[in-house]
Amino acid sequence: MAHTDHEPTSELKSMKAAVSGDSIAKAEARAERQEKLERELQGNRAITLDPAKRSVQVQRFEGMLRERVVGQAPAIEAILDSFSKILAGVRNTERPLLTLLFLGPTGVGKTETVKALGETIFGKRNAFVRINCQEFASEFTVSKLFGSPPGYVGNDVEPMLSQDNLDRHHKEAQAEGRGVFAEGEGKIAKLFPQVKSHYMSIVLFDEIEKAHPKLWNALLGLMEDGHLTLGNNKTVDFTRSIIVITTNVGAEEMSSTLRHRSIGFEVATDAEELNRNIKQKAIEAAKDVFPYEFLNRFDDIICFRVLTTDDLKRILNLMLQDVYKRLLNAQAPILLHYSPSYLDKILKEGTDPQFGARPMRRAVERLLVAPLSRLIASNQVQAGDVISVRLRNEVPVFIREPAGGKPSKKKGGGDRIVK
Repeated sequence: MAHTDHEPTSELKSMKAAVSGDSIAKAEARAERQEKLERELQGNRAITLDPAKRSVQVQRFEGMLRERVVGQAPAIEAILDSFSKILAGVRNTERPLLTLLFLGPTGVGKTETVKALGETIFGKRNAFVRINCQEFASEFTVSKLFGSPPGYVGNDVEPMLSQDNLDRHHKEAQAEGRGVFAEGEGKIAKLFPQVKSHYMSIVLFDEIEKAHPKLWNALLGLMEDGHLTLGNNKTVDFTRSIIVITTNVGAEEMSSTLRHRSIGFEVATDAEELNRNIKQKAIEAAKDVFPYEFLNRFDDIICFRVLTTDDLKRILNLMLQDVYKRLLNAQAPILLHYSPSYLDKILKEGTDPQFGARPMRRAVERLLVAPLSRLIASNQVQAGDVISVRLRNEVPVFIREPAGGKPSKKKGGGDRIVK
């Protein structure tokens, strides 16, 4: 891998830019003035337009999403198109903002995409309503989502899909100035005033194939009409909701295909062929499991791509940034330098086409977080230290560098090894 140091400077810059309301408003104003000037210069000439061009606001939104979602361009494009419709004011107000079905192998980022969307819009990764469908495998448990009818036990318990629960993350983000609401007078923030009918939400139905079919039937009307009637006869408005449904149907067939192919080390043409095979198996499995009227309700059905080596390198870099954040939250800021051989070892041990990026997370925890936590707990490493992580005889070695110094390149007695 190309880098050996990890300093989240680019991420900190993007975070500062996101909270600078004045600069965002000025950037949008400059873009509008430039577009107005171009239109005046064009005069009465016929101009070929570019439907692929994104607005300044959507371009910024795209950049924030692509920082967290790796290798899944179709999913990002579908989300961006929905926001373009919102900005243009041409969306269908009688349906949810967006309804997506995510297919694909395990560990390729289906749930991570929803977390990145929540972080981009509301400023927190868990700022969405998550329905873990395996908890609703029986018919009587589904009542927790919709509530019990009047006179039945549990009628006084608020349903998980109540309007208040849907609106909660929007209200909190707006009150605290997080996500798009940190943008001051930006256009996206203006689209969501502090009005009840304008509250936006993200709802994730995770692993829908494990839920009782009663839930599938309830989703039919929700995705078509944008409304859901609860057990207490109250109506919940989903017309400003992004609804994402994930499924692992066909996982066994896809895993069998990946078992004999190592996409991370093959040429691009082989990768494209493999992704086509994976998509075909996923679509066929979905048609075998779900009713056609259910599949026909989605705005888009997206099969996530298998992660390549370049994707895994980017994911590893994101995981290293997350480790740095965890150190900051623990009030133990440490500057970490990684040798190329050490990063290559993490990448090698974290690569398994059958399981996506999850083995990478386990490799980072085992080879970096676990030994580093022991060093901190034993006071061998303290806040402000500069630590170099290298590989010797296939074993990670942690070296504390001199105060204010750079990583030493000598193999001799200048290294302070902490174990």
